[in-house]
Amino acid sequence: MGWGPRRLFAGLLWLFLWAPPLAWAQLPPQVPRGAQLQLQVAQPQVDTTSPFVATAEFDPPRIRPGEKTVLRMNINATESSIQWPKDFPLPPGLGTARPARGQITEMQVNTFRPLTSFVYEVRPVTAGQFTVPGFTVEVSGSLVPVPSATLEVSAAAPATPPPRQLGLEISETNLYLGQPFRVRVFLPAGPGNQIEALRELELDGDGLMIDKTAIEQSIGPVAVDGQLRSAFIAQMIVTPISAGPLRFTAKGFTAGREFTAPISISGPVNLAGGPPKYVLLVSEPVAINVRPLPVEGELPGFTGAMGRFFCDPPRLSTNRLSVGEPVRLELTVHGEGDLSRLAPPVAPPSRDWEIIQDSPAGTSFTLIPLTDDIHETPAIPYSYFDPETGKYGDLTIPPLPVTVLGEGLPAEVAAVDEPGAAAPPLKLSALATAPGKAMAGLKPVQLRAWFVAVQLAPVALFLALWRLDRHRRFLEAHPELVLRARARRALRREKHELRKAAAAGDAEGFVRHAARAMSIAVAPQVAADPQALVGGDVLAQLEPSARASNAGESVKQVFAAVDAQFALVPKAVPEVATVRPGVEAALQQLEDKL
Repeated sequence: MGWGPRRLFAGLLWLFLWAPPLAWAQLPPQVPRGAQLQLQVAQPQVDTTSPFVATAEFDPPRIRPGEKTVLRMNINATESSIQWPKDFPLPPGLGTARPARGQITEMQVNTFRPLTSFVYEVRPVTAGQFTVPGFTVEVSGSLVPVPSATLEVSAAAPATPPPRQLGLEISETNLYLGQPFRVRVFLPAGPGNQIEALRELELDGDGLMIDKTAIEQSIGPVAVDGQLRSAFIAQMIVTPISAGPLRFTAKGFTAGREFTAPISISGPVNLAGGPPKYVLLVSEPVAINVRPLPVEGELPGFTGAMGRFFCDPPRLSTNRLSVGEPVRLELTVHGEGDLSRLAPPVAPPSRDWEIIQDSPAGTSFTLIPLTDDIHETPAIPYSYFDPETGKYGDLTIPPLPVTVLGEGLPAEVAAVDEPGAAAPPLKLSALATAPGKAMAGLKPVQLRAWFVAVQLAPVALFLALWRLDRHRRFLEAHPELVLRARARRALRREKHELRKAAAAGDAEGFVRHAARAMSIAVAPQVAADPQALVGGDVLAQLEPSARASNAGESVKQVFAAVDAQFALVPKAVPEVATVRPGVEAALQQLEDKL
């Protein structure tokens, strides 16, 4: 059939209408252009091939007696891979050192590289020249030399600014266990009013829990030695989780312009240019006293709320409901404290109500009545602790009046809402018209003897399967045992046929089965197929004394008779009575080797 103008036009129209949708349906999902460009950008790799290098220096290297200096030692490796000495030896005269350590990942050209810094703050009081000798430290199984560092302490040393350190301010010093408080860490601006960011900011101390998701960063003025200076400020919420006196410091790495979160800036500042210099800075220690919560006066429903709170009157979505119908109880809490960390009350168990805490927790509950014999919602105990007064406050959700209808219940137990109305008398149902299922006795099934056996049946089945699998694995590891077992079974069959042929006087059958039986007995020992064996292979497995006896001669006669079928001149088959004793002896000896 040819393509006329009308059919050609119809084909082109079909391609125009349907080909684009089909092509679009087969295309893979398109990635936005911005995401495509991001995927095409080569991500930096972690440098794990460069040799480990250690540095050591005093900052500053020349001070006056009584001034503070910092010994910094850096290694381009992870902190966990460095076997640092637990008691680092310092030369006599440097005084007691305050150690600190930290780790950061620095960017070098197009690769990431870990950097671990060890810091020791010292304040020598006597003049002299102090040298920290070099030593070696093990890093990932390699010995890395740490160079020596020299400090000159002289009264004639020029006045130098003290080493940079972090500022640490806290909102409270006398706290209760679990009471959140604010911590402000700041890094004053350097020369030229240059601001540097802080990374890997941590509090070095025990018994504190930091909420790192709520850290606020800003740049603004702070008071330093009685003067206002611009500084990088990080505020965080810290909660003590251990009672007693606690002492901690703040530490972090300077990171140039590497700000890791949104930041607010107030006042004129200059951001540090060029590549960042990662320097571990430490603050002066601060001390707090954490008291345990008082046991006296504790109210029920305390979930750790710290502050001063009050609740609005609770609200029910409806006060008229049926049995099994859920009702929503809403709760609103206000007050002075960290409401984001306010734990919701725990609903007490109730036989008449099912109480479900809604999500998000602490805002509402879902109450489901289980009976119509109730007239109010259950009270939900709730309390908080006020650190200012040292007392507990009551926020218990009071019971609210409700009317529960008996809709959907059987007619015999329908609820009566009208006051003063008499409830219908209860009565038993009618007797059954046919007997139920017969039982042998009233003893529960769980107390019968066969029940224990039924419970132990899966265990026994599992043990049997385990033993079977263990035997299978053993045979896989020792295939020679399988071959010997098969050979013994085949040998028994051939011996049975051999004796039948001997009893019937069938000399040819006796010779044939005798040769096959001896070949089967020898095959596992030489790892060969029984049909490929000859008389010489069988004789080789017999004892030397047996080869020269009647057994060896019988083996030769049997295999000679079997091989005669391939000869041009027929050969007489030996009589059964002549070769049978030797064959039996040879088979017994070969069978003993299986």
